[in-house]
Amino acid sequence: MKILIIGQGIAGTMLAHILERAGVQVVVAEANLPGRSSEVAAGIVNPVTGKRFVKSWRLDDFFLVAQYHYRALESLLGISVWEERPILRLLATPEEKNDWATRCAQTDYTEYMGERPNAGAWAPFLKPGFHIGVIHKAARVNFPTLLHAFREKARINGQLIDTPIQYGDIETLLGEYDRVVFCEGYRASENPYFPNLPWQLAKGEALLIRFQDSRANQVHDMLKKTSLIAPLGDGLFWAGGSYQWHYPDLDPSLGERDYILQRLGEMLQAPFEVVGHVAGVRPSVKDRRPFLGESQVLSRVYIFNGLGTKGALLAPFWAEHLADHLLKGTPLDTTVAVGR
Repeated sequence: MKILIIGQGIAGTMLAHILERAGVQVVVAEANLPGRSSEVAAGIVNPVTGKRFVKSWRLDDFFLVAQYHYRALESLLGISVWEERPILRLLATPEEKNDWATRCAQTDYTEYMGERPNAGAWAPFLKPGFHIGVIHKAARVNFPTLLHAFREKARINGQLIDTPIQYGDIETLLGEYDRVVFCEGYRASENPYFPNLPWQLAKGEALLIRFQDSRANQVHDMLKKTSLIAPLGDGLFWAGGSYQWHYPDLDPSLGERDYILQRLGEMLQAPFEVVGHVAGVRPSVKDRRPFLGESQVLSRVYIFNGLGTKGALLAPFWAEHLADHLLKGTPLDTTVAVGR
C-alpha cells in the first residue's frame, strides 16, 4: 500500500512513523507554511489539567502509547525528544490548596499528584506565598527537533514533497496513491473534502525567556499557574500560552506579549529577558475530540486532525488507531470518527 500524508506536524509525523513500521510506503507533503502550531508548541504532556485538577481524557490509555512511540522515534532518528519531568503547580488560594489536597487523596489520582515542601531549584525565581503541588508522569516532547529530524529522513529517502499540494490535485493523486490522509492542522477548516466540521481554531502565542540569574541552569521541573513555563535547556524557557479565538493574522502580537508578561509577573520575582516570541494556530474542535475518518465527498481521502492543545499525548494513540483502520479495517471509535 502507498499512502500520501499531507501535513507533517505531530499528527502527520506520528501517522507516517506508525504506517512505515507496518510496512506501508509513505510519502509526506510539507510545504512549511506559516502558522503551524506543532513547530512552536511546547509539546507538554500534562496528566492533570484545569481549575478543577482533572485527569486528562483517557490518560491511562494514552500515556504508555505515547512513551513507547516517542522512544521508538528517538532510536530510529538518533535524537532525544522525550523528557519525563514533573510539573510544579503553584497554588495561591486556600480553595486551590483544599481542592488539590482532596484530589491527592483520591486513589485514582495518587500516582499523578502530590505536594512538595518547597519549589526546589525554582525557589529563588518565584514570588513568595505559593503552596507547591506536583504533577507526576508529566513530560515534554521536543517537537521542533522531532519534526525536523523526521523530515530530513523523509527527504533523504525520497519520501518528501516540499511544495504545496492544491485541493484540486487530489483526484489525480489518487491515481498514484491508495490513500490520501490530510493532517494539515488549522488549514483543515478550508478543506472541501471535509466541509462543515465544528472547528474552534485558537491562535496561541508563547515567549522564549532567559533569566539573568545563572541558577536557572539548574531548573529542570516545569512550572504551572495561569501560564506554563518549560525549561528548554541552556538557560532558555518556553513561557505561554495564550488563546485567541479571533485574530487578524498569524503573526506574534504585542497585545499577547503583554498578556503573557502579566501572567508571568504573577508567578515570578526574578528578572528575565524576552529573547523570542512565537505564534501558531491550534486545530481545536468544539467537543475537544480529534477527527479521524474518510471523506464523504471523495472516497480514499482521510483526515487525522483536531488534536488541539494535547497533541503530544493524543497523537501516538490515535495514529495507531487510524493505521489499524486503514490497514485492517478496524472500526473507528465513535467518539473521534469524523461522521459524529
